[in-house]
Amino acid sequence: VELDMEFCRALSASVFQRTPDNVSFQRYSDDDDIYIALENGDIDVYAGGEVDVGSDFLLPGLSFSNPYFHEGGKAFALVTREADEQWADFVYWVTMATIYAEENGITQNTSNEMPLVNLFGTGLQRLLRDAILAVGNYDEMYRRVFGQNATRVGLNMLNASPFGPQHYPLPF
Repeated sequence: VELDMEFCRALSASVFQRTPDNVSFQRYSDDDDIYIALENGDIDVYAGGEVDVGSDFLLPGLSFSNPYFHEGGKAFALVTREADEQWADFVYWVTMATIYAEENGITQNTSNEMPLVNLFGTGLQRLLRDAILAVGNYDEMYRRVFGQNATRVGLNMLNASPFGPQHYPLPF
């Protein structure tokens, strides 16, 4: 759950330009309530959506980010409304930025090394930098949530040739 919140803070910092805490967390009793809230526009993103790669990516009306955490054979991602393609893309790129930053040795302290992008207009050129400035790269987030000595295994590791892919960022 805390890793989910880290990704929400990264989104907030990217949208609201370096303001990671401009986010409201809602709790729901079951997935049906969550998907109804997404559909109605009551929430913008569902953090921690369980992904079944074989079927969930085909659920009508939903868009999933790249899975950011794997545990017990389950994968977890950020879920948005498919109808809001631009927001779904934005969420995807912020998620992937944390993995890209780790792969390239970019940390919270060196967030200005993240590329400036025009994916969503000039007003959001810093979106990747702002996300990393707010929460750090994937490893920094993971260690903050699970402890500094936590061991990442399996699909929670970066892509490591020849055994990958696990977390694998697309090139910017």
